[in-house]
Amino acid sequence: MNNKEHTKSIILVLLVLMSIVLTYMVWNFSPDLSNIDNTDNSKSDKPKPLTKPMTAEMEGTITPFQIVHSRDDKSQGTVASGAVLDKMIQPLKNQEVKSVSHLKREHNLVIPELSNNFIVLDFTYDLPLSTYLSQVLDIDAKVPNNFNFDRLLIDQDHNNHVVLFAISKDRHEVVKLKTTMKGNNVDKAFKSIEPDMQPYTEIITNKDTIDKATHVFAPSKPKDLKTYRMVFNTISVERMNSILFDDSTIVRSSQSGTTTYNNNTGVANYNDKDEMYHYKNLSEDAKSSSNMQETIPGTYEFINSHGGFLNEDYRLFKTDNRTGKLTYQRFLNGYPTFNKQNFNEIQVTWGDKGVYDYQRSLLKTDVTLNSEESKSVPTVESVRSALANHPDIDFEKVTNIAIGYDMDDKANNEDIEVQRNCELIPRWFVEYDGNWYAYKDGRLE
Repeated sequence: MNNKEHTKSIILVLLVLMSIVLTYMVWNFSPDLSNIDNTDNSKSDKPKPLTKPMTAEMEGTITPFQIVHSRDDKSQGTVASGAVLDKMIQPLKNQEVKSVSHLKREHNLVIPELSNNFIVLDFTYDLPLSTYLSQVLDIDAKVPNNFNFDRLLIDQDHNNHVVLFAISKDRHEVVKLKTTMKGNNVDKAFKSIEPDMQPYTEIITNKDTIDKATHVFAPSKPKDLKTYRMVFNTISVERMNSILFDDSTIVRSSQSGTTTYNNNTGVANYNDKDEMYHYKNLSEDAKSSSNMQETIPGTYEFINSHGGFLNEDYRLFKTDNRTGKLTYQRFLNGYPTFNKQNFNEIQVTWGDKGVYDYQRSLLKTDVTLNSEESKSVPTVESVRSALANHPDIDFEKVTNIAIGYDMDDKANNEDIEVQRNCELIPRWFVEYDGNWYAYKDGRLE
């Protein structure tokens, strides 16, 4: 009996001691929350991209707007839609260049060795040849410094090797690149896209476009194109701010509908009526870069890194070699779109180390509806004749004639249940004196 009582006493003492120890541990427990706090903060502080980042490909963003085949006195062509462009560009990639030569002309450019059977890649902008070769075609070649082009001819020599001719925007210079590539690969690529082509017309607008290498090419009688309706969602301005501003911002509103956000590094204006957002980076010391070898890959990487192309078909459309501003424009089915309010554009200027100026619409396409209605446009000859005979138009300043989509904005701010939308109507557009205008009834508007 005494042994049992003794055992109970020992157990009771142990329980009391354990209770004391556990109580002490509970009251003095201090969890290490530093890792948890850091993890949560890193997730919450990291800005969310506009859409999935890095989805746009360089070769789909830095592209020609049309592909033309010229043979003897006939030409045919097509818009550079994604599938067509891939087929034509793929054989040119990773090729070896045997020699490079540079030719200048004071007047109209003539290329004596150019055959009567070649392919044309036409761009709406000029860009450094070195950038296109290295960034898009993955070709390593020593080309003249600061040489820009906006037309690339794909030809073959007598040994059936591919020869490239890069022609400057003023049509006074050409760089010739002889490659080791066999021409049959290009022939196969062309055959695969030929069913997509339609007859094109070669147009002479001035003394610089009188040669077969420098003609202005445009579809002769464009096929009827369907009209579309595009419905938009609005991107949160707070999300845009979180991407561009390092810390909290000061908010100032005005009666005009414009809200200003700023901190020590930048300032942004947002107009909720036209959905336009304009950011300036104050840390770039009000200095922009006009070096297109840096600005093209830099702006492409910047926009792509935060999903700024919105998983839509945005392409480089205009480069300003004086200010350094680049314009990326929305395309539809391979055709450029145009809008007077510029909400189809992304305008960005690069600085010494990063983005200097960034302007864009915060409208993202929700759905594109096919109207099932087709619309015809005039023949290119009727357009050419009307422009050439218009008393207020200097036809020599016409540098491009192309089909595009006019985005007719259907904003309805009175009915909050109706999403902002626009109608896309096919029509002619003309590049005149460096700017694009819609053609209507014999005039530019």
